[in-house]
Amino acid sequence: MIISEDNYIGKLVGNTGQADKLTVALRTSFSARRGEFVRIAHQEREADPRLDVLGRIVSLSRSNILFSPALGEGISEVEVLPQSRVSGETVYGTIELVGFKDPYSNEIRIPRRPLNPGTKVYGVDYTFLTSFYEFSEDTSIHLGNLVGYEKGDNVVPVYLDANTLVTEHLAVLAMTGSGKSYTVGRIIERLVAQLNASVIVFDPHGEYGKAFRGGEINFNDRIDRVEDLRDRSKLDEIQHRLLSLQECGGGITVYTPQLRSFAEKYAGKNRQLALQLDHFDVDEFSGILPGLTEPQQRVLDVALRYWKENYEEPRDIQELFAVLDDLERLKTWVNTSGSAGEANALKGGSANIAAIRLRRMINEAQSFYSHAAGEPFDVYSMVGDDTEKYGRLCIVDLQGLSTTARQVIVALISSELMKAAGDKQRPSRPVFVVYEEGHNFAPNGEASISKNIIKRIAAEGRKFGVGFAIVSQRPSKLDSDVTSQCNTIVAMRIKNPDDQRFIQKTSDYFSAADLDELPTLSTGEALVCGRAIIAPLVVKVGVKALIHGGESPRVCERWGRFPNE
Repeated sequence: MIISEDNYIGKLVGNTGQADKLTVALRTSFSARRGEFVRIAHQEREADPRLDVLGRIVSLSRSNILFSPALGEGISEVEVLPQSRVSGETVYGTIELVGFKDPYSNEIRIPRRPLNPGTKVYGVDYTFLTSFYEFSEDTSIHLGNLVGYEKGDNVVPVYLDANTLVTEHLAVLAMTGSGKSYTVGRIIERLVAQLNASVIVFDPHGEYGKAFRGGEINFNDRIDRVEDLRDRSKLDEIQHRLLSLQECGGGITVYTPQLRSFAEKYAGKNRQLALQLDHFDVDEFSGILPGLTEPQQRVLDVALRYWKENYEEPRDIQELFAVLDDLERLKTWVNTSGSAGEANALKGGSANIAAIRLRRMINEAQSFYSHAAGEPFDVYSMVGDDTEKYGRLCIVDLQGLSTTARQVIVALISSELMKAAGDKQRPSRPVFVVYEEGHNFAPNGEASISKNIIKRIAAEGRKFGVGFAIVSQRPSKLDSDVTSQCNTIVAMRIKNPDDQRFIQKTSDYFSAADLDELPTLSTGEALVCGRAIIAPLVVKVGVKALIHGGESPRVCERWGRFPNE
């Protein structure tokens, strides 16, 4: 292959035996920038043809002997003779190899033979990168464009394989204000509109709900300003597809607790949650109210068993309250069908305490079935069964609820999803679940009502077609068993050393150079690693088709000016 010398940036020097620490002596300080890609000719075996190995510049060093600190203030006295070629400049780059494309298997491989010192290093262009990172638009989504190649005619789009992304789980990790929720929004709207997916978002702060505020789909009205013409066209297509899905019964649906404020927020076009508490298993139920004493747990077990045995489905939550209010009835029933320990628990003060705590939790959630709430929650109505062909985005707005209430709702719906997905008679559609503020639902080192079911999805969800994205600004506070199952990681700006160490400990996809990259990322830039992408890439996340919340307000504009000025 003929390579233009205009792209020549320098030569390999020093030890070339470490694929993650190659050194290139650059021609000039303008020859390359950190994060840019390069290619180096290489031959694995003597009989093999020469192939181009792709690498990424992960760090640069630049020094000048004429500006040595040893010169001190005398630096002002230094003069170089006119027309002298002495610059005193030394510029080196550190290259981490991505690998070469095997001509037989088309897989990316790291060279097993050291590259030759003195080999010329060249920059790469759009044609080379796009041929290296092959993708199928039928099974991939466009996340954004490669940093350094995101403008003009040399734009390199970055795609994620949707099959891997969804079934093998995703972690989106970043500090506040880095654009993590916006990035997730870009992913899910393309899954729904392009690939006809079923997606559920647990939305603690009402950020995603802004896409449907007022009961109508709210689109980004600035897509005409998008510089990438190919993406601009796709955004327009996504908007039209979402409208078409909405007309067919798919599209965007918002589920909310039974509070008037939500109806006002969504102009009455929201669906109220009417979850069935009796769908919790008895052993799961004990986790709803952590800290219960053994007698208190026995009281609740008795009440639940009585409720299930004496009332038909769908069981009204008010019926459970009636059971708890009539302890004499429970005592009589326990004497014939329960244990001595349960009978003793009902005689003491444990019964009243357990009843009060349960009633408080149920009232906090405002999401359980009663006859007044209409039809009970149906998971198939949310995600569809395997015969339905309309993509949908279901947003569960949890804004304003307590942490306990949020966890209960998340646990119940997640449990229903796994049951429906595993139903051999009527399997649900494959579904992608987004847990925003994931450290609140699957915290590290502490109990949580929702953590067990999320860990189960992490371990078993793949075989049932249930995948998830866990989103958090504090990775170190996430349960490590959950994050270790995430085979694709989108990391944005992270400066906290504890969070960086946690990422390194729980994921094999990050190199030391990748971690060094995280604090320097700009808002909207992401380092993407894992199985949904062929190699680690720094991406400038593209524009969303829908309105999205979460951005910080421009407070000075909101405050305005004193009227007399």
